[in-house]
Parts: sequence; structure tokens; C-alpha cells
Amino acid sequence: MQNRNFTGNFALAVLCWIGLLGICGAPAYGQEHGEKHSRHNGIVQDWSGRHVVFPRIGPVHSLVAAGRDPRAIYSWQQSFRREWHRNRGDDRGGDHEFRFKHHARNSLHRDWSISLGAGGTSAAMYPAKFSFDINAAPDCINDFIVYPINAVGSATQPNLAGFNNLYSGTVGGAGICNRGAPPAGDDGVSATTLWSYNIQAAGGQVTTSPALSLDGTKVAFVETGAGTTAHFHVLAWKTGDGVDLDTPDAQNVLLPVTINVFAAQSPVAGSGTATDLALGSTPSDSDTLSSPYVDYAFDTAYIGNDNGTLFRVQDVFCTVNPACAGGSPPVPSLDTTWGTAGALSVCPGSKMSGPVEDSVTGHIFVGCADGFLYGYTMAGTPLANSPFCVGDGTATGGIVDPPLVDAVNGFVYAVSGSYEGSAVIVQLKTADMSAPLTATVGAGGLFNIHAPSFNDAYFSSITSTDWLLYEFASTADGMEVALYGVSFDASHNMTTGTPAEVNTLAFTTLAPFELSPSTEFLNGEDRLFDSAIGLTANNFVSMRIDTFPAGPEQVLTENNPGGTSGIVVDNVDGAAQASSVYFSVLSGNKAVKLTQSGLQ
Repeated sequence: MQNRNFTGNFALAVLCWIGLLGICGAPAYGQEHGEKHSRHNGIVQDWSGRHVVFPRIGPVHSLVAAGRDPRAIYSWQQSFRREWHRNRGDDRGGDHEFRFKHHARNSLHRDWSISLGAGGTSAAMYPAKFSFDINAAPDCINDFIVYPINAVGSATQPNLAGFNNLYSGTVGGAGICNRGAPPAGDDGVSATTLWSYNIQAAGGQVTTSPALSLDGTKVAFVETGAGTTAHFHVLAWKTGDGVDLDTPDAQNVLLPVTINVFAAQSPVAGSGTATDLALGSTPSDSDTLSSPYVDYAFDTAYIGNDNGTLFRVQDVFCTVNPACAGGSPPVPSLDTTWGTAGALSVCPGSKMSGPVEDSVTGHIFVGCADGFLYGYTMAGTPLANSPFCVGDGTATGGIVDPPLVDAVNGFVYAVSGSYEGSAVIVQLKTADMSAPLTATVGAGGLFNIHAPSFNDAYFSSITSTDWLLYEFASTADGMEVALYGVSFDASHNMTTGTPAEVNTLAFTTLAPFELSPSTEFLNGEDRLFDSAIGLTANNFVSMRIDTFPAGPEQVLTENNPGGTSGIVVDNVDGAAQASSVYFSVLSGNKAVKLTQSGLQ
């Protein structure tokens, strides 16, 4: 025990050094590779940030190795800044500590809701948010969010849209981005369209989650459609593209700029141009589940498709290749050192989840509809125990969400809705996919289950018996929905079997239903957000998880019927409307920002 405490304390010291380095200012990525100009890196909040997690306490060598991934630095910086603000009682207009301790009851409310047209962000997929400066107040102009739109693009329908003036709204206080005297066509209390695009190579739909460059100037995403080959694009968006300047409508995204001619060189920031790369060659090479995962250190991206092929793309944002500083910077292309000409056949004929990379080992993990979790080295060699069977490969027994990787403690987690009669969560070691442990969470075969969430203790406590992994699934009899809290022993091993912490959700009388991936958000109080997919009422829930909850804190209806896409969180900040959650409603096709009183 004495040695373990020393290890934890030393790890904290290492993290303090890393956090101080980040807060004081670290070099922009790409500078060491000869770029002519430094870039301002903000903070990216996208789907990948919740699938690769970086606890603040753990083996020192892992903490140091994880530091090559900007996601780790951002995660730790946010943690330090949160504690710094709380200790100062600083929220630019109030006392965080007072309000966190004494807020009696929270109420959920919409701040704004903007139509995305004939489609919205797909179920279990996420918008991507960019905050310009981690060390400054939330920025109305430079902070923005990107929504992927699962609709065939046209002259009146975008498949990708961006918004700024995010921190707008009236309920619970006027937002800091409200416009006091808005021009005609601007309601003054909602986000405003930053840009809107219809990007067309084939299919015209963006069904998965986008990824952002670290400086926020470029968006990487996949365009696809039913029976069409998926295409990978990098867009260098331009402010005002797709915004109606003749008859201003600040909340209108339905006059997008169409891009169907693509750049022959890496697109210049702010140019409003995009690149194009086909991911396969046949109609079965579409992509409906696999979002691109960007390795910022090597400027590569891993992307799967519906035919069981995993691609590695190089020169994604053109930051590390010396040629990127020359007169003809390369466009993204398949990395021919990976698999066969940049493509690795993993699970032929099966849809793939999004891939995830462990920045400590360099291993890549991806799930498939066949129920297996696959792991590969950076060279494309299968890990010793790959593939590992998680689900039974039935309609509800595949792996539909990207696995979760704990890069610091060396674990990978995957879930499936059906295996030997139960829905399951599996823990494996990232080194070789060994030492499997399985928790059973309700009856199997009812619906797919999605990515779970850790409580804050998983990130902050050296005592692993305080850790919990939260998952929504059915009750054991399959009649209702329950929240499960999977525990861990003193050696970081996940507890097997049915968790002791189970709470049936009594906020609906309907039969069991599929839920979106949950999202955890610590802002003074530890909370969990989730939404039912297709449920008609009471389909959005907020739960306090400082301890295992007795029940929902708040519920509300987000579109009827419908539910929401994946949920992304916002700042840790006390400014009005500046600490919120974002999503798209599934049947109403709207971009939504929601605030819960007490978050700010």
C-alpha cells in the first residue's frame, strides 16, 4: 500500500507538470515538422474524446507515453482548470463553489433549436465542437460546432453545417452571445449559421461523426449513401459559405454551398474547398457506423466500412509530412504501408464500428457486426488474442459502437447486446487482448447497447474500488430499462457477473427501448446524460452520479417520437449559457443546445 501511494503521488506530480506546461502554452502541433507558421490550437470535443480516456492517476510510464496524444493533454488541462476555477470561486460573475454546493434542484431546458432540414445527426453519432482557447472565456465568434447530417445533400439541403454564437439563450439568464439589437433575420437568442455545405462525391449523406483538426480550420468526415462507396473528405471551411446574404436568415442552413469538384492539394484554411478519397470500389463499401479516428501525432486516420475493411489514410490535415510545407502539399491518400495498399480486411461482409487507437501501445481496436473485437499493431499485425468474441453476431449481438480504451491503465472495453442470453461488457488488456472479464447487464437479444461511461472517480481516484462504469440496458427479466454500475476490485479488474448496483428506471411505462451512448460531465457535480431512441415521451434523462443514483434527477421529452443523437458536452464555465450539452433530435432533424441549471 505504501508503494502504491507513492506511485499515485508521483503520478500526480507528473500530471501537474504536464498540466502546467499545457496551461502556460505548448508549441502548436506541426511546428517541429517545419511548418512556416505556428497554428493556434484550441480544444476539440468530438466522438473520439469519449472513446479514448486518460485517467489522471496511473502508472507513470503510461502517463508520460499518453502525453503524445493531444487528447490526453486537453483532458488533463481541463481537469486542472476545473479545479483551479473551483478553488478560486471564479466563474467570471459568480461563485462556482457556492452554487455547486447549494443548488437545490436542477431543471433542464432548451436554449435553442435549429432545423437541419430533411435529416439530422444519426443515432449514436456526435456533433464535433471546437473551443478556440482553453485559457480564455468562451468565445462567441471563434467557438463553433459542426453537425453531420444524415440526408442526401442538394441545393436546399446540407450534409454538414457549422454554427457559432453558441452561448445564446434566455431561460435561466441571458446568454453571453445574445445579440442586443440583432439584424433582420436573426432572432438574437440562438446560435447562428457559420457555414453550410452540400459535399457530393457519391451518396451525399454524412451518417457518421466528423473529426476536427487541432486548430479547428478543417473537418474530416465520411460521405456515403445506400449502395455507394464511402468517400473520405477533408473540408477547409469558409466563414459565410451557405449563409444567405441577400435575405439574411441567421438560423437558416438550407442554402448550402455545393462542392463536387475537389482540391488536388491539401486545402488551405478558410478556402472553402475540400478533398476527396474513395474508401473501396464496390457498392457494398459504404460506411454507416465507422467514424474516422485521427492520430494527430502521425496525421493519419483509421476508418472502417460496411464491408469489414479497415483503411489507414495519411496526410489527413497535412501537418507532419515535410512536403506539407512545400508548394504542393499532398491531399489525403491511403497509406500503402498498411494492409494491402492501405486497406486491411478485418471482418469481410460485416459492418465495422469506429476504430480507436491506444496512444500508449499504438494498437488499434475495432468492433464488427459479427460480434468480435479485433486488435492490431500499428504495422497491421493482429494482436495475440485477436479476434475476441464479445457478442453472438445476431441483429443485437454485434459491436455497434467504438470500443473504449483506457490508455493509462491499459484496458479496452467493448459491449454487445446479446451473448449467451445477456447483454455484456467485456474488459481486456490493450497489450494483447488478454485477461478477459465479462459483466452481464440485463437480458440479451432485445436491442443493441451502446458505449458506457465512467464516473469521475475512474479518472481521479487512486482507489479503484471507487470506480464505476455506467451502462443502460434492460432489466434481467427484459421488461424494463435499468442503469447498471459495474464496479472494480483493488487491482483495477472489472467485477464479473451481474453488477450489485442496479436501478430500474421508473420514468416510463413503455417496454424496453434502445438508448443512445451515455455522456458523463463533471462540472462541480458528476452527471450522466442519455436519451432513449424512438421513445415517445420522457426520452432524455439527467442523473447525478456522485454516488450511484436512486433515480433520474430530471427527465424531459426531446422530440416526440425520437430521442437524440450522441451528446457532446461544453465548457466548465460559469458564464450564462456557456456550460451545456449539444445533440440532434432524431425525428425532428434539429440541432439543439440544452442547459441544465447548476451547470453554470
